[in-house]
Amino acid sequence: MLDPAALFRPAPHLDEEYHAPRPDESPTLVVTLGSYGDAGSTQELIDEHLLERFANHKLGDFDVDQLFDYTGRRPPIVFDHDHYRQYRAPQINLHQVTDASGSDFLLLTGPEPSLQWERMAAAVETVIDRFGVDRTVILQSFPAPTPHTRPIHVSGFASDPVLLGELAGIPASFEMGASFLGLLTVRLGEHGKDVIGLVAHVPHYVADSAYPEAAIALLNQLQPVSGLTLPSDGRLDTAAIATREQIESQVARSEEAQHIVAQLEDQYERFMSERALTSPAKIPTADQIGAEVEEYLKGLDDSTDQ
Repeated sequence: MLDPAALFRPAPHLDEEYHAPRPDESPTLVVTLGSYGDAGSTQELIDEHLLERFANHKLGDFDVDQLFDYTGRRPPIVFDHDHYRQYRAPQINLHQVTDASGSDFLLLTGPEPSLQWERMAAAVETVIDRFGVDRTVILQSFPAPTPHTRPIHVSGFASDPVLLGELAGIPASFEMGASFLGLLTVRLGEHGKDVIGLVAHVPHYVADSAYPEAAIALLNQLQPVSGLTLPSDGRLDTAAIATREQIESQVARSEEAQHIVAQLEDQYERFMSERALTSPAKIPTADQIGAEVEEYLKGLDDSTDQ
């Protein structure tokens, strides 16, 4: 494998030499690299919100020429009558962002790497070590059979399931095509790094359009697992309201759409009911079960004596 550390190019204002972080520094790394498809443009909306709403600066980038398949995902360019202009080259950037309470964290943005996955995963680990990252949180989304009329469900995954706490995963086991973020989670976990993934379930019929409610749901879930203060106020909330009104208007004009949404609502309610029954918070402990059995047996003794 080529040197992973060479993939990361620090910004000019950073020293090239590694400097151990102070004992009180343990920033979170938030990762929004694309994976499969960015359902509801969720990662894009989060990047825009964080980089426009909060103070930030660029710490460096990764050599995208080593990682990106240009013919597989052609970057945009404008042809204007007789010349080309505005070529938008892909970028994988590392930012330092300051949240609303003054705490710094790192944000890794850009497209999913197409090439050299193992090298890139190792390169991300060198960045984690260099900046003393305490925890990595991956934010992503996928199209799901869920209605827009219900709260966005966010499921979780982790390098160690203990990290999820009360956040539930998906109640199924299956083989699928790998993503870079999946590989990254595996490799970091193998090396003892804490990784938590948050996945927004975006209504499949709006997955190709911007869906701000999914971005807001991920930001809300990000705060308790990272300790960061990242309110989604302002333009993102306004956009979510406008998007909801637009969808409601479209559904109201189609009986077929109303029927589909109603079916999805029923399915959603059943799913959430089953989740509530199997939630760790709803399952009694061994001591609680033992106490209840003991009380039941006492009741049997009392009825026998009568």
